[in-house]
Amino acid sequence: MVFDIGNTLVRTVDSIESAYLQVFARHAIPAEKIQLFKRFAGRPKHFLFSEALGDIPRKSEVVRECMTEFEKILVEQARHVAELPGASDCLRRLQSRGWRIAMASGFPRAVGKAILDRFGWDYPLVCDEDVKEHRPAPDPVLKACELMAVAPTEALVVGDTPQDVLSARAAGACSIAVTTGKFTGEELAEHRPTFIISGLAELPDLLEREFSSPRG
Repeated sequence: MVFDIGNTLVRTVDSIESAYLQVFARHAIPAEKIQLFKRFAGRPKHFLFSEALGDIPRKSEVVRECMTEFEKILVEQARHVAELPGASDCLRRLQSRGWRIAMASGFPRAVGKAILDRFGWDYPLVCDEDVKEHRPAPDPVLKACELMAVAPTEALVVGDTPQDVLSARAAGACSIAVTTGKFTGEELAEHRPTFIISGLAELPDLLEREFSSPRG
């Protein structure tokens, strides 16, 4: 199984918005550009900075500066992030039933690792720097499957954004959308995930009901 991290396993929406706004203020980016957050949810964070900055001199350099600041803020905030209801219990139950687990995130690796370390989650991790193409491309799912040594067609991808669903489909994997982020069930349904659930507490029973044996 391939899990997204932010707003799937842990509540990060407020931390991310706060980090964006702090970096915006330092680089004279209008605060209303935070409206881009939902559009870029599930994708690596430099895409939003690139869009928010517009056409400026030294753009690539400024995006890198923004990302360095953004990463530093989120690594610090990771010490206080809360897991979503049922996350740790869900992971324990799935692992006890023989499911292989990996994480795939649009976060920089330093942020993803800080979050996993906070909760003692020791799973293979795919982050922004680890793939050439990002969601909605299949690369994060394919890399996670490689780390788990399972075929993509045998994998289940759990995430809270349309990007997670599209990336899973592109890889040939089953997608399970969870409504714990910024998208409603109706919005996620437009992208045709295999299943939609309201939280991870529902996931073990769904898997037991729908799948006869553990998969990746």
